[in-house]
Amino acid sequence: MALVVVWEAQCMTERQRLVYDFIQMFMKIKGFAPSYAEIAQGLKMTSKSNIHRHVHTLKSYGLLKVQPHLVRSMKIVDRSIAMVSKL
Repeated sequence: MALVVVWEAQCMTERQRLVYDFIQMFMKIKGFAPSYAEIAQGLKMTSKSNIHRHVHTLKSYGLLKVQPHLVRSMKIVDRSIAMVSKL
């Protein structure tokens, strides 16, 4: 598990970390994924395109899964099982 935290900390920018943490908290509280507009509003950002860029960067890191053309389709990837299986 510590390996995952180190990897994430090295690769993610401060904004990406904020977006990732917001998505996690939103999903824990509401039970479903936030829209880009909700993320932007929650983080006091004006551009949904920047949120889109951050979300897809997090997807490329393997931290999120997003189904194209579906609203609220973000899912947090549980990497702890993958890391344990590699040990």
